[in-house]
Amino acid sequence: MAYVPILEPEYASPEAKIVYEEFYKRMSFPAPPNFIKTQGHSPTVARGTWEAVCNVLVLGKIPRWTKEMIFVAISKDRGCRYCAAAHLACCRMLGVSPQLLEELVRDVNGLPEEKLRDLIIFAIKCSRDPQGLTEKDYEQLRKHGLGYSEIMEIIAMSAFAVYANIIADATAMNADEMFKNNSSEAPPTKSELPVLAT
Repeated sequence: MAYVPILEPEYASPEAKIVYEEFYKRMSFPAPPNFIKTQGHSPTVARGTWEAVCNVLVLGKIPRWTKEMIFVAISKDRGCRYCAAAHLACCRMLGVSPQLLEELVRDVNGLPEEKLRDLIIFAIKCSRDPQGLTEKDYEQLRKHGLGYSEIMEIIAMSAFAVYANIIADATAMNADEMFKNNSSEAPPTKSELPVLAT
């Protein structure tokens, strides 16, 4: 049971309703997700989150489908079921192949494309221990032609995924019906997490 209930549009403030509408229309969802309706109790928080979604997840030089894969990888790594299911659904909606998603969920180190693998591994490291990143980690991204702009997007995406995981987990957010058929297996326990290749 959720600690903070969702706030349906008919009970939300005019400010929150505007965010709900912008969110689900821009993200091409059939309805506003529980993620934003839970935050609707505070229109300020809902608006701030929506602006972060727009500017960190949707826009930028790195394609959204890649950022969605980062979101899935970090959510799986942190055991956030809500975000893992929601962003697997987004990956499918954006055309990421089932085979690639299966590999992402099973073991990031097994992703076939080196650039994508290195980018996601960097993002996971950043979400786990940003102070532990080394020059070697950055060099791995530069080797693939990523500049400071793209690297900043990856760092911001890592931070945003952690932010979203905390909101979903702290509120004990319930899964949306629209994402239920898109969920993968349960996230691993901390003892089952893969060791990232260095």
